[in-house]
Amino acid sequence: MRITVYLLLLAPALLAFLGPHLARHLAPAAVVRTLTGLSIIATVATVWGLTALTVGGLGRTDAFQDHAHSSPAALASSDPVPNVLGALAAGLLASGLLRTLTVMWRRRRAVRELAQLRELPAAGDLLVVEGDRPDAYALPGRPRRIVVTAAMLRALPSDEQAVLLAHERAHLLHRHHLYAVVAESAAACNPLLRPMRDHITFHIERWADEEAALTTGSRPLAARSLARAALAIADAARTHGPQAVLAYLRHKVTARVGALQAERPTSRWAAILPAVAVTALTGLAFAEVTSDLARCVHVLHLS
Repeated sequence: MRITVYLLLLAPALLAFLGPHLARHLAPAAVVRTLTGLSIIATVATVWGLTALTVGGLGRTDAFQDHAHSSPAALASSDPVPNVLGALAAGLLASGLLRTLTVMWRRRRAVRELAQLRELPAAGDLLVVEGDRPDAYALPGRPRRIVVTAAMLRALPSDEQAVLLAHERAHLLHRHHLYAVVAESAAACNPLLRPMRDHITFHIERWADEEAALTTGSRPLAARSLARAALAIADAARTHGPQAVLAYLRHKVTARVGALQAERPTSRWAAILPAVAVTALTGLAFAEVTSDLARCVHVLHLS
């Protein structure tokens, strides 16, 4: 492989570096959609670049040559990738795919564990469950459910309950779980994308916050509802252990409340130009690496 394959593997790092810049200049919905698309591009670049190095590096090994019956000299001339580098690429590719499968399996198991909630009687899409721990979440699938504990409803007045429900309905309406799955899988495949995943996760919540504020017609009300719900969760942590505290910290409530107290954000699309340039270069590198890989495979089969 020529230097292009290393440029292809550099693309995820560049896109991850651009993530915070985009998050500062785009509205939450645009942040989620843009960063999710870039995560997919970065993941494809990672997998394809490592695949090319694996084929090029391991193609000259004795174990492979016993099956390929090709010429190591011809392969070395066509694709001079060191064996050690090929083995390293193979290890990185296998570990990344294994982590990705693990993430998908864990999410599937979590969905199965919650499946019984779909069978309980609900008021439309709202399912209220008994419990003294304040909690609320959206359950995608068929039928879709908004699950809220009785403790959470007791903690909020009726107008703030409306904000909470609008927030969770936004998650369902815009299929936010799919963005989260893509972000988590991309970060599992390539750890360099973990900051991108964190931005996507945070702005998914910001997106739902903005939708709730728009639906109820009051940003101050949305901020109060979010703050009161967070305080209820924090109070519950003192009697129910650290789980609620972890949820509170994960969702960065303080930053979200501050954002709701400011004006509704808008997108400055000029900020995406660097990402567009990197994406275009990644596409060119992908095409050239694909050509090199095809030539390598040809040598392996026909020499």
